[in-house]
Amino acid sequence: MVLGTAVLLVIAIAHLLGNGSDASSTGGDDAARLSADSPSSSLPTDDPTPPTSTTTTKVKPGKSPTTSEAPVLAEPEGECVGSDIAVTPKVQNAIAGRDVMIVLQLRTMESPACTWRVAPETLTVSITSGKDAIWNSRTCHRAIARRDVVVRHDVTTEIGVVWKQAKRADAECSVRGDWAYPGFYHVTASALGGEPSDVQFELTTPVAATVTVTSTPKPSKTPSGKPGKKSSDEPTGEPTGSSD
Repeated sequence: MVLGTAVLLVIAIAHLLGNGSDASSTGGDDAARLSADSPSSSLPTDDPTPPTSTTTTKVKPGKSPTTSEAPVLAEPEGECVGSDIAVTPKVQNAIAGRDVMIVLQLRTMESPACTWRVAPETLTVSITSGKDAIWNSRTCHRAIARRDVVVRHDVTTEIGVVWKQAKRADAECSVRGDWAYPGFYHVTASALGGEPSDVQFELTTPVAATVTVTSTPKPSKTPSGKPGKKSSDEPTGEPTGSSD
């Protein structure tokens, strides 16, 4: 009886020990399953470098830089018609007795752009004072140089005509012409077949050059009381001055 009871106790203890081992194994499997199901971001890492992030910098709106673009010029199409050319003369700083530059501003009235042949036959310039004819390019035709220029509607083209020495034009446009006096004159310019344009200007009096004379100090005379030889250039008489 006693032996049977001991056997039963041994079997019971062995059964209890076997259940404890099964419980430990089950707990280990559950921990492994939880670790596998957990996201990687929740696991600790051995890399001390923090994860990089992309930072977006917001730029405040501002004024865009100003860019100056050159205007697009119209390309010339064919030759200009004289009646389509507007000529406006301009004279500045005209001085009597000196060359006077007459600036002619050219524009087309209808055509966007064309090529015009500048010549004494296609352009005329004249200077008058009241009813008195002073100078004209028909007589002094060499004042207008022959050349081709592009004339546009939106942009002014300038050419120059020189009134040589501001002299009256004689029959040969020679240098023997009389001088034009200072005063107010009119310059008229036009293209062949175009409308003339008249502008008044003043021919001013030339300013005389100022001559500055620098005096040179003369050497001091020999003090009185001391003998000295008189120069033939010195005035006669005793020199003045304090005596010792």
